[in-house]
Amino acid sequence: MTLQTVKDLMARASGAKVTVVGDFCLDKYLYIDPALDEPSLETGKTAYQVIGKGLYPGGAGNVASNLRGLTAQVKCVGIVGDDGEGYELLRALESIGADTSMMVRDPNRCTSTYTKPMYGTPGNYTELNRLDFKNFKPMDKDIEAKIIANMLVCAAESDALLVLDQFIEPDCGVINTAVREAVIALAAEKPELVIYADSRAFIHLFSDVVVKCNNFEVVKSIDTNFEGEPDGDMVLDCGSKLYAKNNRPVFVTRGKHGSMVFDAEGVYNSPAVDVPGPFDICGAGDASASGIVLALALGASPRDAADLANIISSITIQQIGVTGFATPAQVITRYEEYCM
Repeated sequence: MTLQTVKDLMARASGAKVTVVGDFCLDKYLYIDPALDEPSLETGKTAYQVIGKGLYPGGAGNVASNLRGLTAQVKCVGIVGDDGEGYELLRALESIGADTSMMVRDPNRCTSTYTKPMYGTPGNYTELNRLDFKNFKPMDKDIEAKIIANMLVCAAESDALLVLDQFIEPDCGVINTAVREAVIALAAEKPELVIYADSRAFIHLFSDVVVKCNNFEVVKSIDTNFEGEPDGDMVLDCGSKLYAKNNRPVFVTRGKHGSMVFDAEGVYNSPAVDVPGPFDICGAGDASASGIVLALALGASPRDAADLANIISSITIQQIGVTGFATPAQVITRYEEYCM
């Protein structure tokens, strides 16, 4: 990827129209000041004092936030509960300029929420045990039908459809069997549409769409019983097999080792951008997803898409204690400073 390519993509980013469908979550950061700790009169345990909150779109919402940071136009298709977290999530999405008109409110489900207590002082926080709210039962059929209908309406007006399957419980998230089958059918109907799927546990069930997974997930997609740390040869072998099965480009992220792309031109190793720490890798995969999909939506090659994704990830991992994103100006500067 050249500097001119980066500048060209960033100059055209605001014209890209992307629909994000999947598990939208609320990232709720609670900032705790240790100097204010006090014992609970009732239990004797320490009562932490929250002096501030940070409310950000998480899960599929984090991908939407990253895309909006890059100035792309974003439509959101997902579920919120009839609860305060749902209100905060919609407000957080709308504050970044995402279109939430196709989000579905379901009074029978809670809004998926990651509550992250941050203990310390600004610039020196330690994350305590996280408190998660998520759903452990399937969507009702009428909600499922609304999700599929809204996804198809938005996809017809978009350059790309980004599918994010956040949870590992079968058929308990937004991307259940019926929604996944609708995505695959759409890919067959509209091969010109960029359709991208990212799934922690079920990437092997997608076909004929662009997919992304990490080095662990790509091996598990081929060998479901695998345990341990996959080496480079295993990632190469399983990535090649997943590409042969999927018939669309496969992106595999590998942390500090960068990423690999499997496509019709062979295998490409995209190096990580070597930037100084400290790091917060939470959300790095979402940052990669935004870069890949934006680049592909603008007509870039899979190899340039992987390079752009690594640049964007290198920016977001340096943002500690928040759900971060990169701007076009930051992307260009990062390339000039570390990639030339």
